[in-house]
Amino acid sequence: MSSLVSSARSTNEGPPIGAFVTLFFAPVFIFANMYTTQAILPVLSQDFHVSAPTAGLTVSLLVLAVAIGSLFYGPLSDVVGRKPVMVTSSFLVAIPTLFCAFAPNFTVLVLLRTLQGLLMPGLTSVAIAYVNEEFAGNKRGLAMGVYTSGLVLGGLFARVGSAALTGIYNWRIGMLAFALPTVLAALIMWRFLPATRGKKQERLASTDTKMLHIDGAFLQQTLRDMRMHLRNRRLVGAFVIGFASFFGFIGVFTYLPYYLTGPHFHLPTIDLSFVYLLWLTGVFSPIAGMVAGRIGSRLTIAVSMGLGALGLLTTLLPSLPIVMAGLSLLTLGMFSTVPSANLYLGEQTTLAKGTAASMYLSLYYFGGSIGAVAPGIALLWLGWPGVVLLCLSMIMIALLADAFLCR
Repeated sequence: MSSLVSSARSTNEGPPIGAFVTLFFAPVFIFANMYTTQAILPVLSQDFHVSAPTAGLTVSLLVLAVAIGSLFYGPLSDVVGRKPVMVTSSFLVAIPTLFCAFAPNFTVLVLLRTLQGLLMPGLTSVAIAYVNEEFAGNKRGLAMGVYTSGLVLGGLFARVGSAALTGIYNWRIGMLAFALPTVLAALIMWRFLPATRGKKQERLASTDTKMLHIDGAFLQQTLRDMRMHLRNRRLVGAFVIGFASFFGFIGVFTYLPYYLTGPHFHLPTIDLSFVYLLWLTGVFSPIAGMVAGRIGSRLTIAVSMGLGALGLLTTLLPSLPIVMAGLSLLTLGMFSTVPSANLYLGEQTTLAKGTAASMYLSLYYFGGSIGAVAPGIALLWLGWPGVVLLCLSMIMIALLADAFLCR
């Protein structure tokens, strides 16, 4: 097997089809753990006798943990290689995933969810660097799009799966059911994901790797890499795009239920769950990745964010079909921006790519954690137009970053 992989690489054929399959199924099953409680928050509130905002900690603290954990795994993968970090962290995610189903109280459940969040970036932050190193040309854009579509479908799989199993059985069965797919995803990566050609980073060619593990040298090197990236205006632009775009996206879908169940539409709660099927627009992410490879990442980001802004404005019209069409444009724009921004990140990074990806994803998820709170204040003051205004402002900041900082 290894000889076949080596032969393929020597002829510049790129990673085998197993790499594409792995980059799809791994995030579907592992990233799904991020949103397993989002659709069943009322059930958790009733079972543990906690308020809705308190139950929401099972999501918000996990997202915050992902943001913090993202700062660690990229630099670690720069040292020990991408695949070992991705596989090991994915296997470890299965442990708190399993025990969530047996949490004796709400505090333990939140702690286990937070641990899931600290472990998941071992896949999500390192995979970006892996794709940028292991794929070339149009295959790079396709691979990034395949990976992004896996993330998107993972979110959909979590919401629909946990809600259905909770309705049929109970929330503990719903949580337990995600342990086996998590282990399966880790096994698929271990067996089929090719070892990293780019594992031997440029710095490692001239640096004794042992020095990175003693006397705080690893931390010092990581801080130097971060300072180096922050001096790169184009990378800072990518960081701003990640923060602002996810802020706007999370803000819209967090407070959308209040709009659709409110006086304008009176949409029943059970019908509201079907709105998340709009995430199926994520299947177009591979196409967006290939388009970005052909016409350029920055132009694709601009067009995608423009579609998102147009869709967001459309939701202000008091017609449910028009609102659904606007949300479709918003999700399509967001899920096209993600692979394009990931590709741009790789284009602008030559050293410490894992650290750059970690910084990007950390700010991306910090944006999401704030976006889950701030638009709620706008909703209280101005209603749905306030949410649209704030989230649209963030999209405009992303467009300005693409136009000026990334230029």
